[in-house]
Amino acid sequence: MKTTFYTILAALLLVVGCTKDFEELDKPKATSNQIEPGPLFTRSLVTGSGISVGIWQWMHQISGSVYAQHFANIQTGANFTADNYEPRAWNAVWDWYYARSNFAPMHYNYHVIKLSQELENPITEAVARIWQVYMIQQLTDMYGDMPVFDAFESIRPAFDHQKDIYLHMLIEIWIAIEMIETYRAAGYTGFGQADVLYQGNLDHWISFANTLGMRIALRASNTAEFDAAIRPFLENINIAQTISSEQQTARVIPDPDGPTYHVKNPLFFVHGWNEVRMSKTMYDILTGLNDPRMMVFFAPNVNGEYAGLENGQPHEVLSEGYHDYFRPNYCNIGEFFILDDTPHFLLTYAESSLLKAEAAHRGFISGSAEAFYNEGITASFRQFGITDQEIIDDYLEGPAKFNESRALEQIYEQRWLALYPNGHEAWSLVRRTGHPEMQQPVYTFPGNDEMPRRKPYPSSESQHNADNYQAAVDRMGGDSQYTRMWWDGGN
Repeated sequence: MKTTFYTILAALLLVVGCTKDFEELDKPKATSNQIEPGPLFTRSLVTGSGISVGIWQWMHQISGSVYAQHFANIQTGANFTADNYEPRAWNAVWDWYYARSNFAPMHYNYHVIKLSQELENPITEAVARIWQVYMIQQLTDMYGDMPVFDAFESIRPAFDHQKDIYLHMLIEIWIAIEMIETYRAAGYTGFGQADVLYQGNLDHWISFANTLGMRIALRASNTAEFDAAIRPFLENINIAQTISSEQQTARVIPDPDGPTYHVKNPLFFVHGWNEVRMSKTMYDILTGLNDPRMMVFFAPNVNGEYAGLENGQPHEVLSEGYHDYFRPNYCNIGEFFILDDTPHFLLTYAESSLLKAEAAHRGFISGSAEAFYNEGITASFRQFGITDQEIIDDYLEGPAKFNESRALEQIYEQRWLALYPNGHEAWSLVRRTGHPEMQQPVYTFPGNDEMPRRKPYPSSESQHNADNYQAAVDRMGGDSQYTRMWWDGGN
């Protein structure tokens, strides 16, 4: 891209149809015959968070969490072969977030944005636009190119190029922050308690937006377009307005009395179903660091010990030893994660600090990479209930002590740990950086020896949106799990 990020941003601020003329929004609209967007926004936040065990399984347990080797699979069902790198279309996440108009949170939130515009409420519009960016990133980082600009406007929308999607997401963040800062004191009503993420706290939404933008920009930092179009976002970010405390962590609290499993703690179910165990990769890294998070992340085995399982066990082996070997001898999910009210974390103080550590080390922002690194580790420990400062200090002076000569490797490794059990985000980290190094699974499907780089599109797209699907496949260079997306060295 020859045009800079800020040139594009300035042009869009003048012409973008989604944003009203700032001068016309000098006061709240007194009345409207439109439905209030709050309930729709609540629905979009809850479903879009991915808290439902059904979508959690498809995004993490049988996808990112085994690719990034947080977990190893011990289930033998037909849907549990991702740990062996079986190639297959991945309908569930696409349908959940985008395609099922009667359920998809992106579709609900699209209407929240439209309703906010009709009500001439720039505050609810801005917050909803930030949330739409979060959900778009979840989907594009799994599939690559996808409909964004014509999504929900056309029955058969075009698939947009991922590089354009990434620039769009950063522009949306800048616009939304500008809208909040311009109109927050003008008397507009926000979402209030309908906002189950931040209860209407606009400072927290700005911090979330900036941190999300940092995650997005760093993910694109190995692309040819980075310096001209994306780096300026990082260099001009207000670090004081990023997630800088545990109170600003983005999380959804499960509802143990809720009417469906869609609002309950997904890890409670996964733990009880005995389908995953700690991976050997996770065990080796935690052991090598003398990391006390081992005792939080996982429960000891039947002998009171900690043991990690090599990924990719053949299913016939799992079937033969499931009850008397794999279940008792390897470590299930720890108690911290299976309580009724265990938070479902989306973007944390720990991740924010480690993003800043990388950005500082690479010269994109000011500040000490080491200080951000130590802050991230401390935040992760405290997030998981390890609050004894002496334990934290000992860890920071032990094998995990910051070492300038291998700083990025350490930062990536600590972010991978802090992300647990967010396997989808951990997989994106490993794809981009190669750290931590994944161990070769015991068995992989023939011809599929390497970690997948994406998920193939659902078959419904090739059937019902064939021309646009094919244009995206041609542009990306294929539709296999090894077709690299734009930020991962592809087209």
